[in-house]
Amino acid sequence: MGFPHCPICIAVAFLTACITVTRGYFFYFLYKEAENKRALPLVLLND
Repeated sequence: MGFPHCPICIAVAFLTACITVTRGYFFYFLYKEAENKRALPLVLLND
């Protein structure tokens, strides 16, 4: 199977890539929002 694959496989690969990138941004923004609203940090530093 060479590079010019069937159009269905290309569409599925493109859709999977878009979903993966979108999910990554979604979790990043969720983490940043939770970090901004958190009262105590996850790791307490004792100096």
